[in-house]
Amino acid sequence: KLLPFFDEKGVMRFSMLPSDILYLESADNYVTIYYINKQKIAHYLIRNSLKNLEEYLSEYTFVRCHRSFIVNFEKVKLVRKEKDGLKLEIDAPAELVIPISKTYSEGVMKEFVKGGI
Repeated sequence: KLLPFFDEKGVMRFSMLPSDILYLESADNYVTIYYINKQKIAHYLIRNSLKNLEEYLSEYTFVRCHRSFIVNFEKVKLVRKEKDGLKLEIDAPAELVIPISKTYSEGVMKEFVKGGI
């Protein structure tokens, strides 16, 4: 089943399988959706807030891990602790490491305990 993404006005802009989505990254009022397309990482930009998308994606396997990132928990390979904090390594054709901020670390760890991975 395809997962549609809407812009801030509610217009459908992009639709794809949730299992192909790696993560979402925000910058101001825009969100970039990173996904796998033909064994490569591709992206699509929509005008919306990560807060709106976080609520919308809550019924799927997406978890907010940082002020600027939501990850598809099905794509997380491991969590590692580094001197500058926790990081998520994403299963993708190229190495992808996403930070976990202190604010969201408890929620990410709850997802691990639930058996999200």
